[in-house]
Amino acid sequence: MKTVMRQSLDGVTQIVDPASQQGREAGAGRIALRWNWTGALVWYMRTLAWVWLAKGLFNWSLVLGAMPGYADFTALPRALQGSVVFFAAVDLLAAVGLWLAAPWGGVVWLLCAAIETVSPALGVRGMVSGALVVALNLALAAFYFFLSWQAGQERA
Repeated sequence: MKTVMRQSLDGVTQIVDPASQQGREAGAGRIALRWNWTGALVWYMRTLAWVWLAKGLFNWSLVLGAMPGYADFTALPRALQGSVVFFAAVDLLAAVGLWLAAPWGGVVWLLCAAIETVSPALGVRGMVSGALVVALNLALAAFYFFLSWQAGQERA
């Protein structure tokens, strides 16, 4: 049986049994949880890091020819080859930054998502990313901005 000494607000020191205090502090079985927006933002960024890591590795598998049944990298148009190489490098960089929850990671990821979102209109990656990818990137970025704003309000 472990006992703990605690000092109350009025300066009185008491010896308290932690086992008997748990029931009283929990409020008859209720546990008070507080939502942490900063923690939610960090876990969102880390989840995105796994997705962008997979995207970067997929692009590298195209470049290195590890998936011969999917596409022959050398047969792709030059603009699409450049796009695949760009995203192979930058997606992995964004994944590292997102995992570290660094501000530059969010910026690099938003840059990747923005380029991937507007590229179908420019015709470069139009055959690879369609309307679903564009909508998904917009939704992911909007949720990122929402979580960032809430985390900023939490710190203020």
